[in-house]
Amino acid sequence: MDIAVNKLNTYGVRTWSLALFLLVGKQIYAQEKVSGIAAIDEVTVFTNGAEVNSRVPLKMDRGSVMLYIQNVAEGIDLNSVQVSGPEGITILSVSQSRAEEREIFHPEHRKLQDSLEVYTARRDAMLHKQKATQGALNLLNNDKLLGGSTAVSIGDLTRLVDYYQTKVVELNSALDALRKSIIVENKNIDRIKEKMRMYTGSGAQLVLQLYNAKAVQGELGLSYITSAASWRAYYELRSQSITSPLRWLYKAKVVQNTGVDWKKVKLTLSTGTPTRGGTAPELKPSYAQYYIPVEEISVGSASGINNLQKKAVSPQHTAETAVQQEIISPVANMVANQLSTTFDIDVPYDILSDGREHSVTLKEFTLPAVYTYYAVPKMDREVYLVAEVSDFEKLNLLRGEANIIFENMFVGTSYIDPAVISDTLKLTMGRDKSIVIKRERIMDEKSSQVSGGSKRQIFTYDIQVRNNKSSPIQLILKDQYPVSTDKSIEINLVDNGGAQVEKERGELLWKVELKPKETKTYRFTYMVKYPKDKVVVFN
Repeated sequence: MDIAVNKLNTYGVRTWSLALFLLVGKQIYAQEKVSGIAAIDEVTVFTNGAEVNSRVPLKMDRGSVMLYIQNVAEGIDLNSVQVSGPEGITILSVSQSRAEEREIFHPEHRKLQDSLEVYTARRDAMLHKQKATQGALNLLNNDKLLGGSTAVSIGDLTRLVDYYQTKVVELNSALDALRKSIIVENKNIDRIKEKMRMYTGSGAQLVLQLYNAKAVQGELGLSYITSAASWRAYYELRSQSITSPLRWLYKAKVVQNTGVDWKKVKLTLSTGTPTRGGTAPELKPSYAQYYIPVEEISVGSASGINNLQKKAVSPQHTAETAVQQEIISPVANMVANQLSTTFDIDVPYDILSDGREHSVTLKEFTLPAVYTYYAVPKMDREVYLVAEVSDFEKLNLLRGEANIIFENMFVGTSYIDPAVISDTLKLTMGRDKSIVIKRERIMDEKSSQVSGGSKRQIFTYDIQVRNNKSSPIQLILKDQYPVSTDKSIEINLVDNGGAQVEKERGELLWKVELKPKETKTYRFTYMVKYPKDKVVVFN
């Protein structure tokens, strides 16, 4: 008996121990599913990509957990994901699922999902009934029902007309009622979907497999890089007159298609690269070399004016109200280092995930400018106002378009490229219609002569400039004569008209000063001699 009791007790203890082990094991290794919404706090946008920093509220029991995080950007680099949180959490795997594969584990979300299915089913039934009612009305409107070409008695026709009137009114009333009911159901569906976004978020879903050594309640810090965002610089330049300083608005156009709206986020813009890898970088030699730009002479653009004015000496229309750079109202803290420039925006920003360009103001400042009127009548009869700005390197300018506003009028756009400009930045401030220029060739009997085996041509041009403004002006006026590329073609500048001459380029430059309503004329002449059996062309 004692032996039997001992065996029973031993067996009972072993059975209880095994059951306890299985229960504990189940608690430790059972995979709990938890859903969380990522709240975005900070975003650093690069010229191609963005780093997003979020917080995820967390409440998990001890054991293995599958954490489904909503409100995560689409197109993220899984290798860039970084997670921080309470002690004792181990990350086993990281993956991302598409929007249609989201799994939400929240009781309220399940209730909303059930309501959405009810409203959707009811709306779909109404749509089917609407289609059937419209079909019946179309069938009734078929004139063949009234006999078509077949003779119908007066009695039958009367009964058909009465039936038609009654039935058409009934069907149209039914259609009106269905349309109103469908509108109501669609509003209910939209309302439920809006409530569901509290639990589903937007964008994609990030899935983390975690193991917790103990129960956890707190927050996870989540950081990742997405390729679905970018920014570029642009400028707004303003000046009230040729005696005013140049006011700069340094701006950025931010675009994002992450699928998640950024609401009241701390925004930082960087010119750096968002790549983040698992291997430490190795430093390689940095080689200096010349940058050879493609020259494009285009009057009206900043680069074109720069090329045409390389050796022009500007008149002294200098803004006297700003002797040195003055920061007016900074809205971003700019930090520049050797590899990149960073702008920390002081105020929270909303950037919607709509693929549109959102304007962000970075800095506002004024710089002194030297203004000069400029004209090349051979290429363009318009007179341009050009602003020259020096000592701009400290601004850490980026490539970008610039909107030009002069005298409270938008006059056009220019392009700023710090990589190709010289020590002076030249910006076209627009055309001035009150300065009139006329260029014409003067022809006479001596303009073309043949002697022996040679032909000689004389080219004489008059350039007439009139100032219709009420104030005096100073103008840089340019023209040219051809430069020979063949020894058999002789070119002589007979009369330079009082211009400064650049022989290698064949350029003529006049510094014109005109009083109000004054007109001046400049004449220059050159001769071309070449074999009479040849044809000479000038580009």
